Amino acid sequence: MTTPLDPLRGLYGQAIQPTTGPTTGAGTPPTTADGKTFGDVLKDFVTQADQAQVKYDQAIDAVQRGETDNLHRVMLAQGQAQLSLKLAVEVRNKLVDAYKEVMRVQF
Repeated sequence: MTTPLDPLRGLYGQAIQPTTGPTTGAGTPPTTADGKTFGDVLKDFVTQADQAQVKYDQAIDAVQRGETDNLHRVMLAQGQAQLSLKLAVEVRNKLVDAYKEVMRVQF
């Protein structure tokens, strides 16, 4: 007899054992071609978005101090910072949506 919490037991004759997460081989998390894990990729992404904001802040400070009058550089830095922030927000939204979907699928 199957229980509501384990509907596949009847199909396979035994309970399905939970996993600790995706692994490749000897229990290590999957990596990209250059050996980075998902966490490393996210950390690099956040670092790049932060660096774009820092460059924008530095460009504005340079104009305010009178060290440069290159407003073109400031506007480019602003555009890059805005774009990287929008991308970071969208990535976060997709991760939250994926997490919610996984939580809905679990039984």
